This record gives sequence, structure tokens and C-alpha cells, in this order.
Amino acid sequence: MRFRQAVKKTKGLEHAYRPGLQALRRGDHSRVSSRNPRIITGSVDLDNVLATTLPNDPRWDYGVGVVSQARSETVIWIEIHPASSHHIDDVLRKLDWLKNWLWTRAPQLDEMTREFVWVASGQVDLPPGSQQRRKLADKRLRFEGRRLQIS
Repeated sequence: MRFRQAVKKTKGLEHAYRPGLQALRRGDHSRVSSRNPRIITGSVDLDNVLATTLPNDPRWDYGVGVVSQARSETVIWIEIHPASSHHIDDVLRKLDWLKNWLWTRAPQLDEMTREFVWVASGQVDLPPGSQQRRKLADKRLRFEGRRLQIS
């Protein structure tokens, strides 16, 4: 199944799909880019769309559909959040929420190949090789620093 179809079949996201990176909020556009924009199939702003129905949940920010060289589609789940050791637990709580939400409420999206990525919204205080970085890796969460370049 394609990202667009999976988004449209997910309750609450029926009208959330946007072409390319159009779902990213203005302040986040500079944090995510691609050398080849044609590989970006679309995006969804999960945080905004689900804010009214799940206002107290630790919602994840974005989902972005990307076509690989093998012509299959992957979803990159992107969280843009401050990046220091003080924020690790917040982001991991959001990741747990996302995985549970996908499993219980978005089965078509849950079945797609996916990556989980954290992009810093400001200064970075997570040294490479640190215990905090290992904790992220154990949860299969990739930390990208201040900018995600989708190839």
C-alpha cells in the first residue's frame, strides 16, 4: 500500500495528506529537505491533525512518504524537538505513543516500512557515543542533529 492511501484510510487523517513536504509547519521546513524532491511522495502533520481528538497525548510530529530506489515506499516518522539529555525521556515517550497509535489506530501505516527520526529544534547536547545516544539506538530511533537530508 502507498503512503497516501494508508493516510486516507486512517480514521482522523482522511484529509491530512499533503503532497511533498507541504504538511511541515513553516518553522520546520528548513529542518527537512531532499536533494531530489521527487522522491518525497507526501506528508502528514500528525501533531496538528490529532490535537483536537487526542489533546493530552504526547503526539509525534510528522510522517513523510519516501520512494526508495527499489520503487517501494517508506515512511519516515519525524519528531522535531529540543535535543539534550533532559529531553530523551520526552521523545521516547512520544515514540512509544507513536508505535502504539500505529498499531492500534493506523494498521495500514503500521504495515509500511518505516524509520523513526529525531531532528533537533535548536542546540544539540547529545554527544556521539554517549549513554543517551545508545538509549536512542536501542529503541531504533535515529538522531539526525539539526537537519534531516532525505536522499
